[in-house]
Amino acid sequence: MDKDVDWERFSDPTIINPKQMILVCVIIEIILQSFALSIHPTEWWIWQLLGFITATNLGAVILAVMSARSANDIGKAYKSVFTPSFYKTMSLISNFQEYFEAEAEKEGRNLDEEINDIAPKIWSLIRANLDVQETIPSLTPMDKEDDTDLFE
Repeated sequence: MDKDVDWERFSDPTIINPKQMILVCVIIEIILQSFALSIHPTEWWIWQLLGFITATNLGAVILAVMSARSANDIGKAYKSVFTPSFYKTMSLISNFQEYFEAEAEKEGRNLDEEINDIAPKIWSLIRANLDVQETIPSLTPMDKEDDTDLFE
């Protein structure tokens, strides 16, 4: 289907693991320590470093709490939408998509090109059907009084 999206990567997102987190922290610590060792410590630099450490730690805690709240809200929404029925339906649609791609490939066709060709035709067919249905007068049930007149 759409080659612009890496569906394999999208369907299996990578989440940073503890080893990667530790590596990032160690790299940051090495950079900060090398900076700290390269300058002459003064009271002003010590206060600056203390303020930086306090701000980053406090910011990390606040952002973690906000992220947890957002994650809980997202989790609630996902639970209401992504039910077993949803996943079964998506699996069925995926099976159809795979079958369609295999059949198009057997015929030497590209499914995207076929959809681009067929979609306007399907739209025209549906639109024509709806236009015809609008011109047919709707049938209304006969009144009870009219029913008795027919049988007398």
